[in-house]
Amino acid sequence: MKKYRFQMILELKAAGLVEEWISFSNSTLQEALHKVYNSKVYSVLEHEETKLWHHSPQLLLGCLIQEVKTGLPEFPDE
Repeated sequence: MKKYRFQMILELKAAGLVEEWISFSNSTLQEALHKVYNSKVYSVLEHEETKLWHHSPQLLLGCLIQEVKTGLPEFPDE
């Protein structure tokens, strides 16, 4: 995939994950942006080859919740 296409997809996925986190945690936008962009989930998501970007924001939220609870995200098997 061309880099600019992946970058657009990444931005959409991150925005969806931020929205999901706000709904789940009742966080402010600033808090949610900080949580998502500083997470291990995001650090994996931003690498195209991991294919994590194929998943829905709701599934990514589950990974982020797991990371917050245990310190390690749990990713689905492909």
